[in-house]
Amino acid sequence: MKKYQIRIILFLLVTFYSADIVSQEEKEVNLPIIFAEFMFGGAGRINGNAGILVGGELNYQYKKNLFSIRYLENSQLESNIVFLSPVTPFPILREKNYNKETGLLYGKRWIYGGSSLSFSGGISFNSYSSKFIDENDDHYRLSDNYVGFPFEMNFKWFKSEKNRYRIMYGAIPVGKPTAFGRDFGFKLTGNISRNSLIGVGLVYGMGIHKNY
Repeated sequence: MKKYQIRIILFLLVTFYSADIVSQEEKEVNLPIIFAEFMFGGAGRINGNAGILVGGELNYQYKKNLFSIRYLENSQLESNIVFLSPVTPFPILREKNYNKETGLLYGKRWIYGGSSLSFSGGISFNSYSSKFIDENDDHYRLSDNYVGFPFEMNFKWFKSEKNRYRIMYGAIPVGKPTAFGRDFGFKLTGNISRNSLIGVGLVYGMGIHKNY
């Protein structure tokens, strides 16, 4: 999980730096609706194993048209039981299969004050790897690359009016009132392909979410 932690730290550093730039340069003109987000949840193959889903997405909206670039990783786990004592079992989780997706999506997004609803679909490049054990108890992996058709639905909340950006868990306001802010919500996502999957998760992001 260390690579996920590093990505989260980099994501937060970039967004805090962007908030400072936007608050210093923002003028009375309408800024573009652009925001980045991080997702964490669960997903699984259709009629297959479930696992952890993490990813990130960059979004740009023009009128009601939404353009997105997203990256998702779905790790499907298996468990073995190790006995610490004759009566103390302990589960050990290992990655069995994983799917990595890089996709381009187009959709529609509707804004309602301080919330939004969007639907998107597109095309993606997928990399799938699965672990097998043969009759000799030898472990090996099979990998496959293919094209898929990603889709998603999002419902999110964000600030409804310009106000000062807040740090330290929203307790300390800094700078001048700005359109840059956080969002939080839910995502239903999936991919139609040779290894179709569907998942749900929580979304947390930062950016400019509407014309203020």
